[in-house]
Amino acid sequence: MHVSKRLTLPLLALAAFMLPTVATAVITAGGATIHNAATLTFAGGTVTASVDVSAVTIAAAPTITVNSVANNVSANQSFTYTYTVSNNANGADTLSFTAALANAGVTGAAALNVNGTGGISSSLVLAGSITSQASTAGIVYIPAGSEVQLAVGDQVLLGGKLYTVGAITAGTVASTTGNTTTAETATAVSLTAVGASPVITAGSVPAGTQLGEVQTFTVVVTATSPSVPGANGSHTVNLTGSTTATQTIANGGGAVTYATSAASANQTITTVLSTSVSLVKEVRNITQGAAVFASANVNAQAGDTLEYRLTATETTGASNATGNLLKDEVPAFTSYVVGSTTLNGVAVPDGAASTLPLTNANAGLQINSAGAGAGVINAGTSAVVIFRVTLN
Repeated sequence: MHVSKRLTLPLLALAAFMLPTVATAVITAGGATIHNAATLTFAGGTVTASVDVSAVTIAAAPTITVNSVANNVSANQSFTYTYTVSNNANGADTLSFTAALANAGVTGAAALNVNGTGGISSSLVLAGSITSQASTAGIVYIPAGSEVQLAVGDQVLLGGKLYTVGAITAGTVASTTGNTTTAETATAVSLTAVGASPVITAGSVPAGTQLGEVQTFTVVVTATSPSVPGANGSHTVNLTGSTTATQTIANGGGAVTYATSAASANQTITTVLSTSVSLVKEVRNITQGAAVFASANVNAQAGDTLEYRLTATETTGASNATGNLLKDEVPAFTSYVVGSTTLNGVAVPDGAASTLPLTNANAGLQINSAGAGAGVINAGTSAVVIFRVTLN
């Protein structure tokens, strides 16, 4: 028994009121059952023989979009990209995705987390079908059995418009018992329009309209650091994948492969902003009433108290500087003034045995600009450390 593709030319006069349809030959939904029964009547009786053929999914490349194609992050920070995948096949299919990474001007490869797997690969199972008769108000009809993988709450594209599945009433395939053949009852799928999609009305969705599930997944890119101070780096991600279903024998019979790319506007580039920090050290003699800090030409006598100021500034204004650890030692011929260290005007606890907390023996002091996290100097801002010593 030969099963051929069916070409449908539905109600062209109503085209202005119908959803747009894909301009390709209409095929039978994957998962549908083609039932055929023959009856032989002879003198003394009647016999019926029937046979079923299962229609399978024919592979089609999905539509892949991403919520953002270019983003900036600081070193060692992450950005989450959300991809939307639409099934364009005539039936359900499992679609694979593997992320490929290109790095430029950075210290190493970014860490990738595809769809929460912690790795670079994942897959999605997406429902799909082809309508088998014209719609009624709010309801489309697909062959019984082709609703596999479709569930209430799923989002689907129907003629390029987005809908949410509200209810599914499973149909029954055609069958023959004895000499009686019962026709198929189609599966009814209730759909609610999303956003500007038109409400489905009687006849607005003709037979032969492709219905494909839409799902999203994420790719988290965790950046490394620019390899050259003052020069940004980047991590570029593209996805490759293949269908589980295969093409028709006439088209080679293999799986369909697909990939994101710059040309398709679904390649992502994460720019890692370079940061640079300057450090200025100044001093003033507060015993002698000096109001201004200076970096040279400061005099002191034994017993005078000197106040040192260290200012660390992120100079690019584009990216936060992270991991800032400041170290300094008590100058020779001086003694540290216990409890005199501050960070951005806030007292800092002394080190062991009431020593300067910045010393190497105390492992230095993690500094930050006001309001920033530990060790972070926000773009274009400064961290200011002050401490005092007395000249011996």
